[in-house]
Amino acid sequence: MTDKNLWIKEEDDLIVVGLTVSAQDDLGKISFASFPKVGQKVSQGDEIIELEAEKAVVEYESPVSGKIVEINNQDVTLLDEPKAWLYKVKK
Repeated sequence: MTDKNLWIKEEDDLIVVGLTVSAQDDLGKISFASFPKVGQKVSQGDEIIELEAEKAVVEYESPVSGKIVEINNQDVTLLDEPKAWLYKVKK
């Protein structure tokens, strides 16, 4: 885990980034998510995602550097699941 808000998991040459259960509890029900674009290059510390929820609107910084290869732009209510991932980065 990167901190209490985001987790990371390495899968071969990809890094999966997701929202922790603690962060989900702090936010409540998520109503909107602003994702990075596939193909976008990011550096660790860049503001990368914004989530609007019933308790807060928050921006998160990328815990890793790389190129965005996939985003989880399904129905944002699915981001409330404990193992929900936000985006995948190629190292």
